[in-house]
Amino acid sequence: MAPDIRVRDLKVWYGTQPALKGITLDVAGGSVLAVIGPSGCGKSTFLRVLNRLVDRAPGVRLAGSVRIGDLDVLDPRVDLVELRRRVGMVFQQPNPFPFSIYDNVVYGPRLHGITHPGTLRAIAEDSLRQASLWDEVRGKLRRPASTLSGGQQQRLCLARALAVRPDVLLMDEPTSALDPVSTARIEELITTLKGRYTIVLVTHNLQQAARVSDHTAFFAAGELVEIGPTPLMFTAPRDRRTEDYLTGRDLS
Repeated sequence: MAPDIRVRDLKVWYGTQPALKGITLDVAGGSVLAVIGPSGCGKSTFLRVLNRLVDRAPGVRLAGSVRIGDLDVLDPRVDLVELRRRVGMVFQQPNPFPFSIYDNVVYGPRLHGITHPGTLRAIAEDSLRQASLWDEVRGKLRRPASTLSGGQQQRLCLARALAVRPDVLLMDEPTSALDPVSTARIEELITTLKGRYTIVLVTHNLQQAARVSDHTAFFAAGELVEIGPTPLMFTAPRDRRTEDYLTGRDLS
């Protein structure tokens, strides 16, 4: 079963500069949370806390509590390799490795010690099917990933994330570099994968958030302004700042 995510009083600083200011929220297992807000509000920082990629930033400090199922994400003893297996991520720009399509998908399983050719082949096929890419590449698995279109490359990156059997999928503006047709395919996949995985989606596309998410969280200036069921957030926001953002008015 896909795990819940429970965040309590999460604070992040880059040096002395606060990036997140006491975020508290829950994400139900198997649901999709969309995180929206203006540029620089802390959305991507929040996402990168969930798999501790934020640790790579110089001078970063974290406080509070983040739990994914039974895993204490902020525990300094946490195995980051295992955490990032359980919490997969798809980035804004498609970033396939300079390998074949097949080797991209099985990279993670090999890293985690799976070597049997038949097992790897089954993982590759299953992951590519989940990413709705199998029928397009089944006869081309040894071709370079760079020969795929941008939308196909992004679905390949999704397949690569799914190949290590994560519990959570993080998606950071996954369609911002894609054309409308490829965007629609990714959105269909989010809807299909929901339930099997807990998904946190950062997006500037408000229509996308409305289409694919169960709950929406609105961030501004490092704060969680409000969170609620997506239909209510878009039709009856409680906070004036949320309404201003959704209607395109200046938050300042």
